[in-house]
Amino acid sequence: MFRRIIYEDWQLIFPVVALAVASCVYLVAAWRAARMKPAQAKRLANLPFENP
Repeated sequence: MFRRIIYEDWQLIFPVVALAVASCVYLVAAWRAARMKPAQAKRLANLPFENP
């Protein structure tokens, strides 16, 4: 009924690369958020509530 999906060696590279790229993006975003200055964090937190 269902067949197991058997990856060839070269096909395994695509999910590994995708995972590595996504992990790097999230790590960079977390690093920038952690290193943000308190004044900038407060300004960005109030951004949606500011009048134009």
